[in-house]
Amino acid sequence: QLGLMYNRGEEVEKDDKEAVKWFRKAADQGYAKAQFNLGNMYRTGKGVEQNYATAYAWWNIAAANGHADAKKSKGIIAKKMTADQIAEGQTLSREMLKKNPKLIK
Repeated sequence: QLGLMYNRGEEVEKDDKEAVKWFRKAADQGYAKAQFNLGNMYRTGKGVEQNYATAYAWWNIAAANGHADAKKSKGIIAKKMTADQIAEGQTLSREMLKKNPKLIK
């Protein structure tokens, strides 16, 4: 919730880097909505360097946690990615899960 507040500038000054920080804290604990939001930040390059493979990886994990919009978004962004970028996103999500099994609830 705090990440959304910073992302939208609700009751705090809008700060995309701060939003990413809070999304990541929640995402690392397995919260699918935060994982989805973090993927959006990487897709748009807000608060982080734009990276479709990383966005795909976060959406892949959020989708595994049952987040329906992440499943849709992953398919949409895949159409804009090369096969190598998709493979990189898949590899990245596996590496992330290996480092932190709590990403999946």
